[in-house]
Amino acid sequence: MPSALERLQALLGEPEEAWGWPRREVWEASEQHLGVTLPADYKAFMDVYGPGTLDGYLHLDRPTGLMTPAELEDFWSLEAWRDARRGCEDLYPFPFHPDPGGLIRWGHDEHSSEYYFLASDPDPGNWEIVVGSECAEWYRTSGTFTDFLMRCFDGLDRAPFMDRAWPGGDASYEPFDM
Repeated sequence: MPSALERLQALLGEPEEAWGWPRREVWEASEQHLGVTLPADYKAFMDVYGPGTLDGYLHLDRPTGLMTPAELEDFWSLEAWRDARRGCEDLYPFPFHPDPGGLIRWGHDEHSSEYYFLASDPDPGNWEIVVGSECAEWYRTSGTFTDFLMRCFDGLDRAPFMDRAWPGGDASYEPFDM
């Protein structure tokens, strides 16, 4: 049986501008900065497709090259969210990285919802996906990055505040202009 990553690649087809090779140095620098190992399927997907947009709706992020420590901090920082959470845990029920078990952002959508890994397990393969809306609604689901995306395409898993028109009938991935 094909993995969720293989199914997703079959659905999306070959990228127009394939990144084509693992960015080991980029991931190592990011993981050293974060102090955690990122999920393997996220890195594998992003190494093939690069940063871009699924069906013009879900924007997927990753560093695009080697970065200085300040650039890594800017890319991965959730300090504003950490500040907002202080004293408002009822609005923000999850900690934000680098707090232990905190959320690590990997994307956002056209309606300003944010997509995160919940880094609460030592094994990144067991991290859950959390989606937060701009109205402080939260959705939490198990499964890997590619499991979650495939369940969205299969119509089996989605936050109630996600756009019901997404995903459309023809799945596509558009890389960001770099």
